[in-house]
Amino acid sequence: MKQIRWWNSFNLLGIILLGIGIAGFLLQGKMVFDPGRPHRGYEWVLYLVAGALMLINGFLPPAAAPQSNKPRRPTDL
Repeated sequence: MKQIRWWNSFNLLGIILLGIGIAGFLLQGKMVFDPGRPHRGYEWVLYLVAGALMLINGFLPPAAAPQSNKPRRPTDL
């Protein structure tokens, strides 16, 4: 059974991105997201989507390491 890593950098960054997205929604475009770029009003949605994807990625279990077919020797431990 695979063990899920509940707290990792993907979860932390996902929470930060969700916080930025929620703040942008609550402030209704009065928040500077990308300096030097024109404000379009929907940037907060991108932060919410990116944060949700980061959280999903953080909760997925890591892939198993590939197993070699070579027999192990006692000295390899």
